[in-house]
Amino acid sequence: MPRQLDQLPTDATTLARKVKALEEQVRELRGARRLTSATLGLVQTAPDGDRVALDQSSKSLRVYGPDGTTVLAELGPTSDGGGGLWTRGTGDFPFSANLNSGELAFRPVQDGVVQVPGKAYYDTDGFQYSDLTLTSGSVASTDHRALMILESIYAGATPYVYVQGENSTQCNMDVLGVLTAKNMAFGQVNITPSAANTPTSAVVTGLGLNGGTFYGVATAVTSAVGTSVTGVGVTGVTAAGLTVWLTRSSTTLTPVYWMVMGS
Repeated sequence: MPRQLDQLPTDATTLARKVKALEEQVRELRGARRLTSATLGLVQTAPDGDRVALDQSSKSLRVYGPDGTTVLAELGPTSDGGGGLWTRGTGDFPFSANLNSGELAFRPVQDGVVQVPGKAYYDTDGFQYSDLTLTSGSVASTDHRALMILESIYAGATPYVYVQGENSTQCNMDVLGVLTAKNMAFGQVNITPSAANTPTSAVVTGLGLNGGTFYGVATAVTSAVGTSVTGVGVTGVTAAGLTVWLTRSSTTLTPVYWMVMGS
């Protein structure tokens, strides 16, 4: 009959490997026992208290505080069909920061490339305002940064869009295309004087501009300024339109450019 000593490996290396394999199997068994705290559709690091839980039904990952009920943070898929993710922190509104504000920062992976990261910053008090600020960030801490602020105001007041440098400093804005605004209008009218040296008018209507005070200008399309064309002007400038005037020494049809701006 073989002895127990005869059943052991003959060398120390083989014995050490078998002991290590046994230890790994014991760890796996202990891990399987810990999972008994998980229920169907829910996997969590602890049965209660501080824990991280993966909810299979909502497909969200939640971090709970020491009381076991307060959700400190949550990550999950959006429900709008866009295929994105949303996060929330401790606050009354579902965005990733406290005190009803949120910030998303962008910077290179390498450290030290930029001193100030670019940011998308959201802030609201849930009553009077709701602001979204986009800032360019900067390579050096002393460089000026460009900001775009989208601001809504409560009680139906007119919202604002600000394009500026930090601390309300100057910021250049380059529009690579046609700029249109509801408080501006421009165009052309053709005026044939009723008689030589007699002011003759043309009425422009249907503008529908925004603003409280309106300014208008006009200029004749001619090279005979001060000789044949002796005067161009505007009157009756409103949100709806204006009257354009032309005086010249003949009855030649003359194009006149006009522009109206509301403030």
